[in-house]
Amino acid sequence: MSTFIESLLGGKSGEVVTVEPDYVVINDGVSHSAVDDISSVRYPEKVLVIYDHDVPTGRPEAAAILRKNLDFADKFGCRYIQAHGVGYQYMLNEVVKPGQIIIGGGSHAGIFGAKGALGINVSIPELSRIIETGRYSTVVPETVSVNLEGKLPANVSAVDAAFAFLKEYRETVRKKAIEIYAPELSQHDREVFCSIACITGAYTAGVTEKPKDSAIRFSMGVAPMVMMPCSSRNEQKNAEFSPRSEIAGTKFNAGQIGGYTGGTIEDLRKAAKIIEGRKLALGFRLSICPATSRDYIMACNEGLITKFIDYGAQINAAGDHSEVVQGAGAMGNNERLITTGLYTYTGAMGVASSLVYSASVESVASASYTKEVY
Repeated sequence: MSTFIESLLGGKSGEVVTVEPDYVVINDGVSHSAVDDISSVRYPEKVLVIYDHDVPTGRPEAAAILRKNLDFADKFGCRYIQAHGVGYQYMLNEVVKPGQIIIGGGSHAGIFGAKGALGINVSIPELSRIIETGRYSTVVPETVSVNLEGKLPANVSAVDAAFAFLKEYRETVRKKAIEIYAPELSQHDREVFCSIACITGAYTAGVTEKPKDSAIRFSMGVAPMVMMPCSSRNEQKNAEFSPRSEIAGTKFNAGQIGGYTGGTIEDLRKAAKIIEGRKLALGFRLSICPATSRDYIMACNEGLITKFIDYGAQINAAGDHSEVVQGAGAMGNNERLITTGLYTYTGAMGVASSLVYSASVESVASASYTKEVY
């Protein structure tokens, strides 16, 4: 019986296959570097150029990337997407269909597996070659099957479960496809788990509707978790995962709720419920970053944005905001940020002396009125 990835790539584990992806994505995060080496575009209609990271642009360097990407899209007739928010989430909601293959240069393309599509992260040179040729060749990776058992405890989310899973199985899944059976998770939680499952180097992730007898059996009865600060972007895949209790009492200066692991309408509803009847801690800065413009509009219509403003939070434009060197949300000297974003490397959210911790919506929202986690 073929695995999820074998079915979509059309080959067995260990075989070399060549496919024509349905979409290839360039954004202003990391993959914009590919633009510098691309001399032609084989299928312009398949290349999506998305502005979703530094929104609105907070520094000259980011503005130059925006212009470079825009000029590239205009030159080769590629679709340029802006003002829609996080590219991964926008595509998941509006573009991607089951059975399709999507290639990008980031680290979160596994999210598409929750919808029955195949998301693959590649190097920047490989991304350039794929865009020029319209083809992608690879060795079909081995698949690790995982049965997620039980239910999430109260005040524990799919983020916590994914962090706990990677803490135990990081090395097991590196460079492999992860096939997940998760009957108790909502569609949104499946998306979150698939995305996070690949941040330590897994090839991709996907969801299956049937359990495997030989699968890893992982209980979702976990405690709240955090991803700890790490030294560099290259070391992000090795960042430590710890129970939240191990940093109990740590004081934070700011929090951020946003991205596809915190800024969807499901997450914004959850955050609004947690802070209801509370007061933002004096001196604590809370940023709310809706994942997409659709999430933003829905949050406005449901009165959530008003609740966040009344609480004292600042509302950012729809987008990623997980890497903010300068501008709204950036940290100052020796400050600590707790965020739903998935980058905790030195300098990811401001100056090099600041520290970034990644956690669930529950953890960030509760820290906003206590200045700490417990």
